[in-house]
Amino acid sequence: MANSLGITSSILMNTESASQKIKDFARSIGVDLVGIARAEPDEQGQEHLEEFLAKNRQGNMHYLEDAFKRTHPQELLSKARSVIVIAVNYYRDVPAIPASQGRFARYAYGRDYHKVIKNLLKQITAFIAENWPEAVCKPCVDSVPLLEKSYAVQAGLGFIGKNTTLITQEFGSYVLLGELLTTLELNYDKPKEGTCGTCTRCMEACPTKAIVGPNQMDATRCISYLTIENKGPVPEEFHAQMDNWIFGCDICQEVCPYNKTFAKPLQLKAFTEVKIAGQSQSLEEILAIGNDEDFTRRFAGSPVMRAKRAGLQRNARIAAENAKFRTLCDR
Repeated sequence: MANSLGITSSILMNTESASQKIKDFARSIGVDLVGIARAEPDEQGQEHLEEFLAKNRQGNMHYLEDAFKRTHPQELLSKARSVIVIAVNYYRDVPAIPASQGRFARYAYGRDYHKVIKNLLKQITAFIAENWPEAVCKPCVDSVPLLEKSYAVQAGLGFIGKNTTLITQEFGSYVLLGELLTTLELNYDKPKEGTCGTCTRCMEACPTKAIVGPNQMDATRCISYLTIENKGPVPEEFHAQMDNWIFGCDICQEVCPYNKTFAKPLQLKAFTEVKIAGQSQSLEEILAIGNDEDFTRRFAGSPVMRAKRAGLQRNARIAAENAKFRTLCDR
């Protein structure tokens, strides 16, 4: 079937042309990196995830427990041939945060990245529909069961570091990912080779020792998990190590030599135009939020909504405890 450009997608040279047009369009709407991988089962990724699950390192993140579905794209789109992977830089400089302030991970500064990334994927979907109307597409962000970092590696965007983040040559690890499954046959990128070498700075810097080995994360010890996904009490053994982090954590990224060399300020307007959580907020003000309605008014549209008021205030009390603000700890 010929598309609106008058070419047949089954011809090899035209898959290369289609791939380049899609990449050029993605960059024109603000995507920083884009690559394409085959929509084929990822047996190595499945094995790694199954080992992670066998050791109960997922905690209460039960949505991770279908390893087969996460590594077989056809479970999400039955005739998928290609995975278009996009990455958006979210790095911003952060000054020293005083103990009276609760600190947020960089990605939580403004709008919820799920919505921002999904909007970009929808625009790419519309572009494909206009030019290749026979194609079927399915946008995916990290709330969809797909092992996204693994497919990002296959799409040539970077490699997985010892702290389990995707490390890119262009931006370090401060990137957010999205994927578009499509029935289009496209030209596929080659995986990029990369390594952390002998560096173990992330493993040494992690306060809770959540990085239990190279490319091995025990999520139940990770400050990001403890402050967001964990819905119960935070084990007391981790309180002091949390310092004043109240939503997420950037420590393993901050010490990474790749980030010190390649991280650069973000450019996408959707991430620069709106400030919601910011880089920090007063612990006293957070603990003074009296009900869920006030919490929603304050953080609507932000990733912080995932922690809910109870979780964020739990974290703020621990931060106040660490700062020895006795009057705040009992709120």
